[in-house]
Formats: sequence, structure tokens, C-alpha cells
Amino acid sequence: MNLSDDQEPETLKTLRQNLQLTQEELSRRLDLSFRTVGDWETGKKLPRFDNATTLSRELGVSLRTLAKAMQINVVGVPGDYDLIDLKRLASELGIERVEDLPENYEILRRRRGQQN
Repeated sequence: MNLSDDQEPETLKTLRQNLQLTQEELSRRLDLSFRTVGDWETGKKLPRFDNATTLSRELGVSLRTLAKAMQINVVGVPGDYDLIDLKRLASELGIERVEDLPENYEILRRRRGQQN
């Protein structure tokens, strides 16, 4: 969901509408009240973390994207990483087994930077 300069930022409402879901349909999928989803969309309330993870799953977006859509400041929050990027980085570092990968993706990036 990359935005060009002339596009409006995604909102929770637009994320929902992109999937052609009504508030009622989304609330049924989440097993929550219609009012709760409406309050999230208007910014009156924020979802609990467990509801946010379920919501991001239903909308097919990352938690970071969901947070941005809800106007939560995500500056400094690491982005999501693509598996292909992770495989490429591991290959560049000579890591062949999943067990040999560090727990943090940023460690891989630092290692690559040290090699260059």
C-alpha cells in the first residue's frame, strides 16, 4: 500500500472499504459490536492489542500499517520485512540454515553493513 504524493493516507475506514466490507460485516468477523468498529474508525477509541492483531489479520495489513491508518505515530517502529529480502540478506552473509538466523532482522542488516 504505497502512496504517491497525491493520494490520501489510508484510514481504517478506507482499509475496510477496500475489502468491500461494511462496519457490520467486519464487526461480525471480529465478534465485536458494530459500535466498537465505528468508534475505531472515528478515532473515539483504539482497539486493544489482541483486537488490533485480529483486525490487521482480517484487513490483510501489518500492525504498523493499521497503526498508521489509525493516526498512531509509528516513527522509529521497525517496518515489516519481506521474506525474499530476508533470504537475500541471509544468502549474502552465507547463512544457509534457518537455525543460524539471528532473532532480529536488524542484526542481519548490521552484519551486511560490516562486511561492505
